[in-house]
Amino acid sequence: MGFKKLIKNVQEIFSSEAEATHSSRERIEELLGELEEKEKKLNHKLSEEDDSKKRKDLKLKLKIIATQRNKGKALLDEMEKESD
Repeated sequence: MGFKKLIKNVQEIFSSEAEATHSSRERIEELLGELEEKEKKLNHKLSEEDDSKKRKDLKLKLKIIATQRNKGKALLDEMEKESD
């Protein structure tokens, strides 16, 4: 393999990795936004709900969403550290 071809292949690998990382980061940020919207809706439902069983279910869903958001934020932080 010629030197120029080797350099070209390495550049393609790095650019595709960078694009993949960028698109992954964008997708995670998009999902975090969706989770935030879902959390707001559930909080609104929770404030209006009187049935204790339904309130318990809503609280569980809110805990799950909070956990997923925290995981997503941690993943973004880790991706940011790796890119520096």
